[in-house]
Amino acid sequence: MSTRPESSARRVGQLPTVGPPDRRVLRVYLGDHLTGADAATARVRWMAQRYADQPWGGAVGELADGIASDRVALVEMTRRLGISPPIPRRWLGRLGERVGRLKLNGRVAQTSPLTPVVELEALRSGIAGKRSLWATLEVWSGPLGLDAVELAALGARADAQLATVERTLQAVRPGAFVRAAQERGA
Repeated sequence: MSTRPESSARRVGQLPTVGPPDRRVLRVYLGDHLTGADAATARVRWMAQRYADQPWGGAVGELADGIASDRVALVEMTRRLGISPPIPRRWLGRLGERVGRLKLNGRVAQTSPLTPVVELEALRSGIAGKRSLWATLEVWSGPLGLDAVELAALGARADAQLATVERTLQAVRPGAFVRAAQERGA
């Protein structure tokens, strides 16, 4: 029995799948991920503008660019596959993201110092879901006619984004529970 790593012929994209892909299930799956990508792109762009003056704001700006690029890649894949994700669901996702901006934070006129922590944690969850999407599509790349190498690269980019979110959280967490008086320097 060999302890060597898997040969390139047994890469994830080359694993056998169980039967042909069900296009209806694929449409729902990609539609759900595209809904999440729409919402995540809008939220992280908003975060990048909102936190541009913070020491860690540049990292959020880089995340915004990468997440927007990943959304474009997903849209292009759905088009190549001839799949039209459900539009009403995508609009509901966008509406949900906008309503999420209005959440109560216990403060009337200012942002809670906990807000960026919660936003980054939610973003991390979305990126982890996207990472899983790329891995699932890589397994099905053969039957779907997708490029396994492209999917592996997208997965690696998601891993890098997760690392960036974690570094940013490390910078933000120390101020998460600061009192309003401390924020004003009182």
